[in-house]
Amino acid sequence: MKRLLAIGLALAMVAGIVPAVFAAGEEKVLTIGVDQEAIGLDPHIVTSFSSHRRVDLLYNKLVRHDENLKIVPDLAESWEIPDNQTYIFNLRKGVKFHDGTELTAQDVEFSLNRILDPKTASPGRSYISNIKSIEVLGPYKVKVTLSAPLASFLEGLASNNCAIVSKAAVEKYGNLQKVAVGTGAFMLKEWIPDNSMTLVKNPNYFEKGLPYLDKIIFRVIPEQASLLAGIKAGTLDMAQINDASTILLAKRDSNIVVMQKPGINVRTFGFNTTRKPFDDARVRQALSLAIDRNEIVTVAEFGMAQPTGPIPAGATQWALPLSKLPYYTPDYAKAKALLAEAGFPNGFTFKIVTANSFEGGLSVAQVIQNQLKKIGVNAELEVVEWGIYIDRWVKRDFDSMVELRGGSGEPDRFLYRTIHSTGGVNNFLFKDADVDRLLDKGRVLTTYAERKPVYDELQVVLAEKAPIIFLYCPFETHVLSKQVKGFKQVGYGSLYYLIQTQK
Repeated sequence: MKRLLAIGLALAMVAGIVPAVFAAGEEKVLTIGVDQEAIGLDPHIVTSFSSHRRVDLLYNKLVRHDENLKIVPDLAESWEIPDNQTYIFNLRKGVKFHDGTELTAQDVEFSLNRILDPKTASPGRSYISNIKSIEVLGPYKVKVTLSAPLASFLEGLASNNCAIVSKAAVEKYGNLQKVAVGTGAFMLKEWIPDNSMTLVKNPNYFEKGLPYLDKIIFRVIPEQASLLAGIKAGTLDMAQINDASTILLAKRDSNIVVMQKPGINVRTFGFNTTRKPFDDARVRQALSLAIDRNEIVTVAEFGMAQPTGPIPAGATQWALPLSKLPYYTPDYAKAKALLAEAGFPNGFTFKIVTANSFEGGLSVAQVIQNQLKKIGVNAELEVVEWGIYIDRWVKRDFDSMVELRGGSGEPDRFLYRTIHSTGGVNNFLFKDADVDRLLDKGRVLTTYAERKPVYDELQVVLAEKAPIIFLYCPFETHVLSKQVKGFKQVGYGSLYYLIQTQK
């Protein structure tokens, strides 16, 4: 029987039939190596980058960013802004969720209300908190009215935390942390925790002809060196590598491709401002004066990052030079004087929560630990596994933490949720009337000329109050096999353009 099959195949090959059959049936699979597991898939709830990178492919928003960070249509094929408090979105027709049901304006209304509901505890709530009403004008038309102008409204809607979900799916499952019923180009097929996640092509995706790939497999490989080894061996097609020494090794190999782009995500060193001694601004200022950003970038990132203040350095139209920010230039004598004034002439001991992954920032914490010794402060590192790190972050259970925060070229979108007293990810529990006033003022002004002085003042105030020490923006780096074509970087790690990637 086997011999007959072999003869049949041989004859078919001669006739030129089998190559066509094999080519048509050959699955286009791209395997991505990632260094940490996703912590849930519900787009309205997730905060970790590892989760967002899956959401990039499983869900859509009303609008999205292109590779130049420009707002472009997604589920909304167009929109009208009759006045600065009214937005009318015209939805694409025939878009289907992964369960086969059609997306309508009812799902948009449901999704926005779910994000706004305090019980959801969505980080996206601060992006759209100015919404006063949502009105369904038809199956494919939604009107959103704001209580006051919000300059960053479309920017906020472009966040994964404002993705559109299926009303029916949420009612069925309660939340979407372990399931995915989106409209994205790929669908969740299998998830083996701490091992792999398999996504398959959505045959009903609304962009005709896309995606090109049939399957994407995420493999969890914690060691950065192993990610590079996988690319070299051909077991991985792509990896987002963050360890600078590993990136340098990759750049020396002519057989693989290293894509790199200045990023807008922000590395931070922040404090729980309700815990002593971090409830005293003088202590926070002293630590800020002991931090040398250039040394951190050199040692922890091998120079592949850009020092930054409260607004990502890449947002050049908004970000102030570090030289204009108080407490951002190292001054050990002044730092010691502030500590003595605060009642700590001999320094003190505290803990930095960190994780042995890029997002957890262990290498950064180690440099900070050494820098603080120069002013007599002893920082003990609490190195925890990733799930515990996220849990401590959510519960605000830390003296201090090194983090990687999702940045934005729009200051309201980044800073309001991060540091406003009602901000969805204000894990520092920081409350300050001046900061709130400036944030509230900046978001309702609609012209750059009006907004610029407000955010200039805000950056100075944040540097003075120092609830967070903003460190740097790491470059975005992807390492790829030469077989991978068409991938584009966005600037904050998004994998959206895998939709247009070929192999």
